[in-house]
Amino acid sequence: MGKKIIVAGAGHGGIVAGALLAEKGYEVTVYERLHRKELGYDWLDAFDPKLFDEFGLPHIKEGTYGYNGDMLFFNPAMTAPILVPAEGGHGSAKIERKYIYNAIIKFAKSKGVKFKYNVTVLGPIMDGLRVVGLETTSGKVFGDLVIDACGIDSPVRKNLPNACDVQRDYEYGDCFYGYRAYYNKIADAPAPACDYEVYLVHMGEQGISWNVTEEDSVDVLIGRMYPFTEAQREEALEEMRKHNPQLGTELVRGGQLCKIPIANPLPVMVCDGYACIGDAAYMTQPMNGSGLVASFKAAKMLAETVEKDEGEEYSAATLWEYNYTYIKEIGAAFASVGILKNVMLSLTAGGIDFLFEKQIITQSDLSFYESTGMSFPDLVGRATRGIARLPVLLKTAGGLSRGSSTKDVYKSIPKKYSRSAVRKWQDSVREAHVSMAR
Repeated sequence: MGKKIIVAGAGHGGIVAGALLAEKGYEVTVYERLHRKELGYDWLDAFDPKLFDEFGLPHIKEGTYGYNGDMLFFNPAMTAPILVPAEGGHGSAKIERKYIYNAIIKFAKSKGVKFKYNVTVLGPIMDGLRVVGLETTSGKVFGDLVIDACGIDSPVRKNLPNACDVQRDYEYGDCFYGYRAYYNKIADAPAPACDYEVYLVHMGEQGISWNVTEEDSVDVLIGRMYPFTEAQREEALEEMRKHNPQLGTELVRGGQLCKIPIANPLPVMVCDGYACIGDAAYMTQPMNGSGLVASFKAAKMLAETVEKDEGEEYSAATLWEYNYTYIKEIGAAFASVGILKNVMLSLTAGGIDFLFEKQIITQSDLSFYESTGMSFPDLVGRATRGIARLPVLLKTAGGLSRGSSTKDVYKSIPKKYSRSAVRKWQDSVREAHVSMAR
């Protein structure tokens, strides 16, 4: 075998895919711009511990992770909060991001994966329309397949020729600028109505913020659809403290600014000699930015597809099964959630208040573990509660009506690769897309 695989960036999906392939005898090297100790945000992330067992990683023992609970969503005026109960008595599991990194890197090394830290990936090396390697700060490296795990602003994806058919850039509303930090918890403060509170269009700004009260700290996210200043961040924190007296001012840990993709998944994630994964392929749930579980599952899909390529072509055609399987099993559902996100955050604060107060948006519509529950006929049925704000209702209904078809359009992905069929399908995905208004 002896085929050489290059992983661009130490993203979770890329590391796991590399480990699974190294186990089968492939030569795998990861090139990462950061130092090993810098990998992993200093925060908890939603994750399914069962995935460790599925991939042969060390079992995650109870007590190593916790669970998210019920979620309370506030409209901008905070007049009609909606409680979304956790499924099965508790929500998704949450675990330290650095714990996951430590585990998967150790796992990958045990399978023979090599890691090159402090090496910045600059872009792809092309031979016509085939990716044959990477330009890095340490020189050129060549391989038979490049797995792009460089994140939302991947210099590999961004520098592919247009004719490769992989979308290179994202539009407004596809990227979430977030500040996340843990502050001290005021011990004698009144308990919050719900430990996990989410604020839509917080302070009238386009974005989402949250306040999660932990046992000994308070997890805060200030998120916007655009970059924001330190002064704006502090103003948002002070506003949040007015409603959350348990939120202290002492930074316990975290405090990072990050860019998270909350876009619809890339329709085309492969070309000759190339496959992207994780944030580089927008594999996050568009409403909350969580992507670890999707990236792990995609890693298995990619590894299995590469192993089936007996001719070792690693072409768009032989890699297409990975693209097809991910879209059918995960990406199509994420796309429908993306439409809900774009429509909701395109409304004014008053428009969202109207949807909450008239109960046009309900609990099921905000349950991200399901596909968007709102359909056009359902919305029309709710309209009798809010005919006075018909323009808002029509805008929401129109967007969600188009959005409900987006999932079906994604699922119509060609099973077998042909450039003409894939391009025709990709055009239909673009036509079904609902962009976020500024």
